[in-house]
Amino acid sequence: MKMRRKIVYILVCMLVFTTFAGAISSTNTSTKSIDNEPANMAYSHTILSEYGTYTGCVPCKYAHQALKNLYAGGWHPFYYVTFVYDKNTHAYQRIKNELGLLASPTVFWDGDWRKDVGGTSTQNEMARYNTSIIICGNRDVADIDLTLDVEWLGAVNPGPEDGATNVSIATAINWTITAMNVDVTVENNEINQYNGRLRVYVTEINSTMWDDKFGNPYTFEFKDYAFNENIGIGGGSTWDDSTEWDGLDHNDGYGHNFENTTQNNTMVIAAVFDSNTGYVDETAGFVAGVNTDPKTFDVYFGNTTPPAKVESNQSSLEYAPGLLEFNTTYYWEIVVWDNQGNPTDGPLRSFTTRGNDAPSLPYNESPADASTGVSLDANLSWSCDDPDGDDIFYDVYFGNTYPPPLVKVNLTGSSYNQGIMDFNTTYYWMIVARDRYLLETMGSLWSFTTEEILPPNEPSDPSPESGSTNVYINANLSWIGGDPNSVDTVTYHIYFEKNDPYPDYYATIYSLPATQKEISFDPGTMEKFEKYYWKIVAFDNHELSTEGDVWNFSTGENDPPDTIINGPSSGKAGEEHEFTFSAIDPEDENVSLQINWDDGNVTEWLGPYESGEEIMLKHSWNEKGDYIIKAKAKDIWQHEGEESEHKFANPKNKQSAFVMFHQFLQKLIQWFPLLEKVFSLFPVFNRIMNLQ
Repeated sequence: MKMRRKIVYILVCMLVFTTFAGAISSTNTSTKSIDNEPANMAYSHTILSEYGTYTGCVPCKYAHQALKNLYAGGWHPFYYVTFVYDKNTHAYQRIKNELGLLASPTVFWDGDWRKDVGGTSTQNEMARYNTSIIICGNRDVADIDLTLDVEWLGAVNPGPEDGATNVSIATAINWTITAMNVDVTVENNEINQYNGRLRVYVTEINSTMWDDKFGNPYTFEFKDYAFNENIGIGGGSTWDDSTEWDGLDHNDGYGHNFENTTQNNTMVIAAVFDSNTGYVDETAGFVAGVNTDPKTFDVYFGNTTPPAKVESNQSSLEYAPGLLEFNTTYYWEIVVWDNQGNPTDGPLRSFTTRGNDAPSLPYNESPADASTGVSLDANLSWSCDDPDGDDIFYDVYFGNTYPPPLVKVNLTGSSYNQGIMDFNTTYYWMIVARDRYLLETMGSLWSFTTEEILPPNEPSDPSPESGSTNVYINANLSWIGGDPNSVDTVTYHIYFEKNDPYPDYYATIYSLPATQKEISFDPGTMEKFEKYYWKIVAFDNHELSTEGDVWNFSTGENDPPDTIINGPSSGKAGEEHEFTFSAIDPEDENVSLQINWDDGNVTEWLGPYESGEEIMLKHSWNEKGDYIIKAKAKDIWQHEGEESEHKFANPKNKQSAFVMFHQFLQKLIQWFPLLEKVFSLFPVFNRIMNLQ
């Protein structure tokens, strides 16, 4: 490949970079080379510096300040890009994954052709970087030319979108100024094919997001790529392409887009990297605009074309025309004026507002039309829809006259509490539904009739159940009551007496809500083993009453008996052993006993016996082991006491081994019947098989 050396004198460099110097703060404006190299030194290309840092890095501030000073001084043809890799995933990918940064700060020159790691002071880093730039500038590179052009696009991201339909009549038009067109041209002056990688970095000249440890904004902070792709150019040919870059469409990978992108603060830097080496062959940069911000806007808007100017030199990115007409097409255009008085005309855009229909006829009424027996505290409710999705407001007409009077205006919900109504009365009601634009629909006239006055419910479901026995002497009385008229209150008269089927009045529970169904009353401590009779008479607040049945129960709650076990604690297997059991009842009532022998055998309830009476039982265990005998008792009221335990150890019977062997031989004969004939030939087996 034919190579060239592009000769650029330092005077030309100074003229080119003086434009950029004004955008950088706190810089060294000396025109001499840092290491006193002659001012007419030659460079083969414009050098690219890629600077890796993170927000918590302290020595990185020296690297950053050194790059700022060198760039502002204009001594060398170079650009630098700052990659804050802990705040931007695109920066992380480039500086960590592709360039392989291991320590911060690191400045990569012309890709990874040369790098400077660490930072101790601004002057030391300026000296190091000056040397690296000069060395890079003397590299042999491919003979290519790189041209970069950036055009700011004015008003973009229109809202509503151009041509939109069904737009709200309360809409406001809006736009952004965050987009630019980036055009790149690469000329291959070689005779052979050139293969490379084009990277076009969009940077903020002064970061609006992150500062270095000097407290200064990072400069030429990388946001995202405009181009990042492989290119191939035939010998003597040209490659070119353009793209639109919008800060709203790009983000840092952490959910933050670049909506603060401004022309005045945007620098686009392009570099072409050789595909074989990964080193830079040429670099170019373009400041999107100098002294262009802030911008102002002329707004043209109306339902005729061309639309009339409605605002001049406004600073807002929005224009609110007020309520528009339904089903109408509107046209609008934005002219953007920069700070130097240069206009950028935007395209003519349009949108069409939606139509409007009145709400639907109210439906799904409750109480249902013509219904009867309606509760006095029932609320009115209904359903209604708006075909345009608008909010609906309701006027409510309600009363016991025809037609009903208006009682509520502009209700926002679809229900209404009219208060407690009268018994056995017919009411009329109607709903008028209206949208926010005052189109309304009158609903149907509905009616319903309220419930009649009814006596309380008959008391039922007594507890204790009628006829039950063994009731706890401190048990409460409870029943199911209530009243079919939900707005009523109910008073309960309680009749309660021992041993009298016609119990006398005992107490009163006053004015419980009709909706309270479960009622409970504490009669106090009752006598044990007595029969009680009781009934409930319920009165509502209209003096209507309902009398319940007479119920009865018998008390008998007492303490359960305790069990005692006496007997040996050990014995031989196969032998019977005698145990004594007794149960003592606190009330000296008869008892029954149950014994669990812990070998699968349970002696079910024995008795009844007198309290304290001893019962002797025998039991044997054939298997060796430790057993726990358990016994419990119950009284005549079926109240069971806790189990008592008695440990018993059962040693192995001397003959148990023969028994086990006998059982084993029997199993073998079951599995293999021919063995019985074989065993019969041997007397010893005959004796074992005849073992009882």
